[in-house]
Amino acid sequence: MVRSSVERILNSHYFGKERDKSPTSAMINAQESSIPPLSVKIPGGRGNGRDHTLTALLHTDEKLTVTQEPPANGKQHIVHFQYKLTDSKVSKWDAVFSNKNLFVEIPNGVLAEGSKEGLTALLEFAEEKMQVEYVFVCFYKNREDRALLLRTFSFMGFEIVRPGHPSVPARPDVLFMAYSIDQSLSEEE
Repeated sequence: MVRSSVERILNSHYFGKERDKSPTSAMINAQESSIPPLSVKIPGGRGNGRDHTLTALLHTDEKLTVTQEPPANGKQHIVHFQYKLTDSKVSKWDAVFSNKNLFVEIPNGVLAEGSKEGLTALLEFAEEKMQVEYVFVCFYKNREDRALLLRTFSFMGFEIVRPGHPSVPARPDVLFMAYSIDQSLSEEE
C-alpha cells in the first residue's frame, strides 16, 4: 500500500530513510511491497479484475464526504475529506487519525480558493463525530508560502507546536500547528 505524505511524516524512521532517495525510487519501493493490498474483488464476480483498496464511507452530505482507509499498521487510520465548493470544484484534505488526534497534511502548492470552508467543515466533523482532542496541521518548513500558512492557520485558531510535544514526532524539517478541541464544550451541546 502506498503511504500518504502525512503518514510518512508521522513515521519518522521510514521518512528519514525516504528523504535520501529520489521521489521516484521511493514510490517504486512502496509499490513493490511484499504485503498485498486489501481487495474488494469477489471471485467469480463482475468487475475489471483490479484490486481496489477498501475505503469506508464515514459521512456524506450535500457538501462534505469523509472516507477512511483501514489501518495499515493497526494504529493509524487514513481519513480523506472532500468538501464540495461548486459543482466542479472540490477541496481535498488527507489526514491520519491516531490516539484521538487528527494530523492533516497541507497539500503542496497554493491552497485552492474555498479551502478555508473545507477545513472548517473538517474541524467541525473532527470535533462532533470523531471526538478528537487535537487537530494538527503539518507542512514542510522550507515552503515558500510558510509565512502565509502560519498567518492563515493562526487566524483560524491553530497554534505553533513547540518541539518536544508528546503527540508529534521530532521532525526538524516539518512544522506542526495544533487546534485544541475542548470536549467539555462538545458534550454540552
